[in-house]
Amino acid sequence: MNPTNSPRQIQIIPVLLLLFASVVLLLLLLNGRQPGVTAAPEGAQSADSLWQDVDEALLRVAGERRIVPQAYRTVALNWDQLNSLLVNVPDSAAARTSEVILSLPLPDGGYGRFQLYETAVMHPDLAAKFPEIRTYAGLGLDDPTATARLDTTPHGFHAMILSANGRVFIDPLTTASTDLYQSYFASDFIPDLPADFAPDVVVEPEGAAEKPAEMSAVTSSGGTLRTYRLAVAATGEYTVYHGGTVPLGQAAIVTAINRVNGIYEREVAVTMQLIANNDSVVYTNGAADPYTNNNGFTMLDENQAVLDSVIGTANYDIGHVFSTGGGGVAWRGSVCGAGIKAQGVTGLTSPIGDPFYVDYVAHEMGHQFAANHTFNSVLGACGGGNRNASTAYEPGSASTIMGYAGICSADNLQSNSDDYFHAISFDEIIAFTTAGNGDNCDVPSATGNTPPTVEAGASYSIPLNTPFTLTGSATDPNGATLTYNWEQFDIGPAGLASTPSGDAPIFRSFPATNSPSRTFPKMSDIVNNTTTIGELLPTYARTMHFRLTVRDNQTPTGGVGLDSTTVTAVASTGPFLVTAPNTAVTWTGNTNQTVTWNVANTTAAPISCANVNIDLSTDGGYTYPYILVSNTPNDGSQSVLATNVSTSSARVRVSCANNIFFDISNANF
Repeated sequence: MNPTNSPRQIQIIPVLLLLFASVVLLLLLLNGRQPGVTAAPEGAQSADSLWQDVDEALLRVAGERRIVPQAYRTVALNWDQLNSLLVNVPDSAAARTSEVILSLPLPDGGYGRFQLYETAVMHPDLAAKFPEIRTYAGLGLDDPTATARLDTTPHGFHAMILSANGRVFIDPLTTASTDLYQSYFASDFIPDLPADFAPDVVVEPEGAAEKPAEMSAVTSSGGTLRTYRLAVAATGEYTVYHGGTVPLGQAAIVTAINRVNGIYEREVAVTMQLIANNDSVVYTNGAADPYTNNNGFTMLDENQAVLDSVIGTANYDIGHVFSTGGGGVAWRGSVCGAGIKAQGVTGLTSPIGDPFYVDYVAHEMGHQFAANHTFNSVLGACGGGNRNASTAYEPGSASTIMGYAGICSADNLQSNSDDYFHAISFDEIIAFTTAGNGDNCDVPSATGNTPPTVEAGASYSIPLNTPFTLTGSATDPNGATLTYNWEQFDIGPAGLASTPSGDAPIFRSFPATNSPSRTFPKMSDIVNNTTTIGELLPTYARTMHFRLTVRDNQTPTGGVGLDSTTVTAVASTGPFLVTAPNTAVTWTGNTNQTVTWNVANTTAAPISCANVNIDLSTDGGYTYPYILVSNTPNDGSQSVLATNVSTSSARVRVSCANNIFFDISNANF
């Protein structure tokens, strides 16, 4: 029998617990709230001494919650411990030999360690004016695919982690506290768009765009880093949103650009540095500044006039203005161009967080570096002339930086953009920065990083409406841990993601993984007999092109390698289907059982699949460790010896022995 607490005990225990928790938290914050720098030996700090988990239910925090993820982890930061660590961080020249290791709290309760170096987001003269603003980057140690961007400013600490395991952000919990933070996955923060939200607008330059033939020759990047002088103005409304002073407005700009640089350096070997007098265009009074805050089109010309007058046309390479209205507007391919290079605008009512930095700032600057939209949908914001026919390589809303994720009605693939460029955007930006107008004002520097060498594999012919797996390979001379991204590379008529026609794309892009293979559609849909928007098997004859992009995720500059292959879906074939076992049958171990499948004309040319392999899964169809038979004739039936293993999650897979297509049984048995 469990003893029963008296009423007096029931009342006292929660009070004591609350008092104890409050004292612990107060001691934590008093111990580390001042941002003074103290000397300490180089090396790692204990995550337990730097970060402490906090029960938010016990807190009474002041300030506004501007970022409210659906799920997050609340932690307290010890500033003294952090500053004693950061005082020893080397600059980017010593990035790969840095001995400074910082642990960052992850949303799942663990920590990730990063090798730190300082980044030069600000010109040295600008940095000297704002010594309280510091920016850093990190290379993952526990997860070698991870890179991080961090800053310390009057707004507090900020971090962004880019990884094959997901994108993580660490931001202040409220506007009034620099001691309390939230660690969350980007996918868990879905902001509310304002009622008057409008999609971005691209202003096209006169003359022909970059020719696809010129772009197709590019197969890698990363050996050279291209640096551009960046001027970012702020409307008075933007600065007021971030605290109302020039230092606070400048700090918010630095956080944004440090994060955008983390993406651009990894993806296209481009970085941007804020000019020495950038603070001269950070305005604090919306009623007196030279901008029409809520009109993006008007601000294009206003920003050009302001930057040319205040900064000087010869003193910057790319200009932009941040506001709290007006949406996104940019002149495509304007970097380095006299009279147009300042024509980029990003304005949201809440200019903060991942959606602002990736979906808008990185997107609009992508236009300035000559990238077009990549979505093939015409629903919602994807309509109205926003689709670009020559680069509509992604189904639906698209999901990469130059897409419109979340604003294309029923064609939305997801709520927000992922933090990478589609292969066509890579082609456009690399062509512009290496052989176009973007090569006229950059400062190139050798990185010492050799990009991966990539092999996408042979071309294949497959039956209609049948799953398949593409597998490539890559080598990296620097020994980096590589990530792989397979993307369809076809354009066709505009239309819904669910009803493609002609050569329209039918497979969406997914973030890179550690595996050189991708199964079409994703294995979870095959196992569960479901369909994900943006993933459709070909139902009519067509040739599909696929691009394999491999990243080494190195810092300061990432190396990227690419290769292509084709898959032809053949008329009058398919679907290639397992027909038995296809229900919850019972197989007794070490007994003969019959597997049947629909050959579907796959033995005939050009598919020419003479033999198949039959394998067994015990985890519901995700992996197939048990070989039942190899290279048996593709005749539709085969007796196999059942593996003597106990499971209620068995599936059978029949796959062509010399091809990439397969099918699995529909139900566990």
